[in-house]
Amino acid sequence: MERILTSIDVGTSKVCTTVVRMKNKDIAQVLGTGIVPSHGIHKAIVLDISEPTAAIRDSVKEAERSSGIEVKSAYVGITGEHIASFNNQGTTTVTRRDHLVTRKDLDQAIKSSRQVTLPQDRKLIHAIPRQYRLDNEPVIGDPVGLHGHNLAVETHIVTAGITFIQNLVKCVQGTGVNVMDLILEPLAASEAVLEAGEKEAGVVLADIGAGTTDITVFKEQAIWHSDALPVGGYQMTRDIAMGLGIPFNVAEELKVKYGSARPKGKDMPEIVSLDPGGKYGVHYKDLCYIVTSRAEEVIRMVFLNLPRAEWETWEPTTLVLTGGTAKLPGIEALGREILRVPVRVGKPKGLPEGAVILDDPAYAVGVGLLLWGARYGQPSATTPEGVIRRFFDQLRRWWFTFPKIRISIGK
Repeated sequence: MERILTSIDVGTSKVCTTVVRMKNKDIAQVLGTGIVPSHGIHKAIVLDISEPTAAIRDSVKEAERSSGIEVKSAYVGITGEHIASFNNQGTTTVTRRDHLVTRKDLDQAIKSSRQVTLPQDRKLIHAIPRQYRLDNEPVIGDPVGLHGHNLAVETHIVTAGITFIQNLVKCVQGTGVNVMDLILEPLAASEAVLEAGEKEAGVVLADIGAGTTDITVFKEQAIWHSDALPVGGYQMTRDIAMGLGIPFNVAEELKVKYGSARPKGKDMPEIVSLDPGGKYGVHYKDLCYIVTSRAEEVIRMVFLNLPRAEWETWEPTTLVLTGGTAKLPGIEALGREILRVPVRVGKPKGLPEGAVILDDPAYAVGVGLLLWGARYGQPSATTPEGVIRRFFDQLRRWWFTFPKIRISIGK
């Protein structure tokens, strides 16, 4: 089955609209993209309705021009430090006389795990089962069809601020585009860059964007942890600007052009600048020192923010870095030196031939939103009031799709 899908990645530094032709659950052709600077967004939070709306509108129009297709609806990512997660447990008694676990029992256990009290300004957006126990014994995979008396499920709960959801949806719909679904951005990125073997063995994904670093941890094919840290490439650029006494935009250009987490050896230049005249020339060592220090801080923060009680005895097999800041030269080597685990930079996989513009860590979320939409999304758009319910519907479909990662959503 073929269909046209659109994603909108609203970030701190850029807004990226991507229009593709999907064949079954894969991207068959990239029809058009619209990449414009973002305004009115700080650390993935909408600060002003008008500026982000205008940026989204420009991005959509550019994608429409390049694709020749009118964008009426899109899958949209959401992240930010308002995202929070914790783990909860639910239990149920198997009711059949032969004590055979049915889908009804499983749903009841998951429903029990969702019974959490949240502040009025927060909403549960994901309830992701990560481990089952039957009569206090761990279950590998799906417990349906096994025999037992008591079924327990440990669930990863993700919540978001209601006002942040409303503001983001308002910006997108202010351009005349309906929101098909809101998708947690690190989950979308994981669809684009992680391999099944990594998810099974244990992997930490760090999506280092301009304003935030979004974290997801997978183990045994299931998500075990998620978080959003309010640090990213923006803070690195700010430190360069302040430390070297140069304008922010110049600092950004110097970072992109010359910055490295592993500066060159004997051939490294003494002074680097943006023009032959040497305007805003800075010492290469000073630039790379700031870049390296900030990159090291972000990498360490990723692991320091893992729950200590659960992760002290667990060693991930791989750290995968993605997002725009992951393109920083030398960041893989720096990560390996700090953590003593394999580190790689993740770019979107499964792209069709010729999709060069998306073959970049900066577009992992945009591509992941499309893959998520094709695999678990619905073909019709939502109203602002229905966005949360669609979170639940899409994840319920995910539940029945995977044998190990089972998801059930409450309404």
